[in-house]
Amino acid sequence: MNAKEAEKKQRELGEGSEAAAYLNHELGADYEAVPSDREPADVLFVSGSKEFPERMVQVVTIPHDYQIRADNQNLARFVRDLTTALKTRDVSNLSIGFTPLRPATERGIPRAQVESLADYLVVHQPEPPQDTLTLDFMELLAIDPELSGYMSNVVLFRDEDNPDVTVLTPGVPAELPDDGSWIEDGLALKLKRYGGPEAVKELTLVIGVEALVDAQQVEVFRDAHKEGGLPFKEILINSAEGTMRLK
Repeated sequence: MNAKEAEKKQRELGEGSEAAAYLNHELGADYEAVPSDREPADVLFVSGSKEFPERMVQVVTIPHDYQIRADNQNLARFVRDLTTALKTRDVSNLSIGFTPLRPATERGIPRAQVESLADYLVVHQPEPPQDTLTLDFMELLAIDPELSGYMSNVVLFRDEDNPDVTVLTPGVPAELPDDGSWIEDGLALKLKRYGGPEAVKELTLVIGVEALVDAQQVEVFRDAHKEGGLPFKEILINSAEGTMRLK
């Protein structure tokens, strides 16, 4: 097993452990997530007391299409461009975080919008005793209407101990569609791999996503599947807010 495969296995085990803890609370069970060497399970939920049936678990980290990676070249270019623009304007002691939208990751943020943002930040920085300042979507819209199409907020951190300018690259998903369609993507990935609903009907699916998943997304998904027909025996989702049951 190479390093990439080992990292994947460790991530699957971590997602499985989080979901197992949820089941233990929900069912009063004593499940432990352990690696599986039996296809098609990635992880097994095993009861320490043997009072609860073993669960075979598939884990998927979703959605790759929406995930914001630290090595995304479009975001890396934006970080370089904004850092250079701010230093050229003699800005110091400032760290900037931002929440990019999908166009930023897919196409990058044009230089004109980078310059507009830099011009604004020069005169709108947190001043003592205020150490942070948040620019929300409406403020970005006022700065440059096109800029609001690439990011939903910008957070400024004033740091007197750091004379540099630091633009922080996000490494987790920031924006997911409100209609729950990304959940469908998670199901589709596994169904495509294993050949359809019949092959996964006895499996637990754990969907891991590091973004915030709100009630609207979950309810839209549930409403769309009121009549059943969902593959997998049960579906759990791990998000930044905790684990939720979809089925």
